[in-house]
Amino acid sequence: MRTFLTVVIPSLLLFDGVTAQCAAGTAQEINGNWYCSEVTAVTYASFPGFGSYEKITDMNANTGDCSSLSLHIRGPTWLKQIAVYMPTTIANEKRSTEPNGHHRRHAAAAAAVRHHGGHQHLHDRHGKVKGVEESRLSKRAVGDLVSATIDGQLVSWTNVYAGPGVATDAPVLGAIDDTSASTSDADTTEDTNMTYQSSTLSSSTTTSTSSSSTSSAPATGEGWTRQAYLNAASGAVEGLTFLNHFGGTDGVSGTSAGGPAFGASLSYASSDGQSGAASPQVLSNAMIEDDTEVIIMTDQSCDDGGCGFTRPGGVAYHGFSGAQKVFLLEFSMPLTNSTTFNGDMPAIWLLNAHIPLTSQYGTNAECSCWTSGCGEFDLFEVLDSGNFRCKSTLHMAPAGGSSDWFRRPTGGSITAAVVIAGEHEVAAIRVLGDGQSFDTTLNEDVVNGWVNEEGSVFKMEG
Repeated sequence: MRTFLTVVIPSLLLFDGVTAQCAAGTAQEINGNWYCSEVTAVTYASFPGFGSYEKITDMNANTGDCSSLSLHIRGPTWLKQIAVYMPTTIANEKRSTEPNGHHRRHAAAAAAVRHHGGHQHLHDRHGKVKGVEESRLSKRAVGDLVSATIDGQLVSWTNVYAGPGVATDAPVLGAIDDTSASTSDADTTEDTNMTYQSSTLSSSTTTSTSSSSTSSAPATGEGWTRQAYLNAASGAVEGLTFLNHFGGTDGVSGTSAGGPAFGASLSYASSDGQSGAASPQVLSNAMIEDDTEVIIMTDQSCDDGGCGFTRPGGVAYHGFSGAQKVFLLEFSMPLTNSTTFNGDMPAIWLLNAHIPLTSQYGTNAECSCWTSGCGEFDLFEVLDSGNFRCKSTLHMAPAGGSSDWFRRPTGGSITAAVVIAGEHEVAAIRVLGDGQSFDTTLNEDVVNGWVNEEGSVFKMEG
């Protein structure tokens, strides 16, 4: 039994009840979304590493199994560095089984993206893919509202969706390797309650060491090993592929077969991110433009058959697998004052990799597992143009998110850590101090500190 994290979330940070409360006097409603306190840390307790969804096979919905993640970035965002880590023991095991050759052929090749929208507070899919789609339907149906008691009034926000359950248990966001899962029968998912308590870092004084619904795991002395890395300034890239949605356009790898129903498939992105490319390109050290999406996956091709069903003719790479993983990101989100569709609305989020590998922006919802709750994790999302607040929300079953917010880094860049510890039912997002390195290894105590740092805690209850 491997254990790599010590998770102790003070119970005084967790609020019991079906409503959520902002700290006194901090509530603000903007375009249907509620904002409480500015924080530098958000933790999801009772994080659902396993859930139910419908897997896409041959563009038909069948029962699903475990999945890896893809990382998505929408401009205006300037990505400076990214690193992906997994526990050292698992990293060594993966190295001993990884194929060589073309699967690792672009140690200095990757790219950015230019295209559609599709990640705002109503989660619309309206937008364009040049030369392929004229428009698209809603990216997400408006799902169950999260109710909150704020200053004595019952309110709700619309950026939450929990897809319907199906009669199959399957690992989702915090999943194990995507080649080794099994499925089993289970009852249909029931409605869930979600609770959280806001707590600003500066005012928290609790010293409790009791854990609530998360587990406390003994440390093992294991560290974390870097599996992928990008330094945009130097052009150094290892273990990553940068994609967009221009498949099937002139001279671009991928396919647009199926038309708007499926949308354009994944394609390699040009170095400036404004179009597709015939082969992997290196990401330019520049701001990703408004309404432009970067899709980041590993450099391991799905030619090995380990990704499950992927779009025929599309460019397909493995996502980031493993029940425990760490993402380090250095980025800024400059203000552009753009008034175009999705203008001045940057976002960084994770998706179940089955979504982009099949149909992320098609108009036929049956061809995406998103609607059945296979998993989306918004890390830093600006919900309306020009806002300086970034929200985090989990879209799966269960779903929800804190109304506390991160300050949008409009000037200099920030470094953030995202720790997903599915085995311990916790996920944590932390804005780190200056000087954080992107070394080839991370110390276990450092990662434990990120997980257990006090901040806004959203408790998810099934």
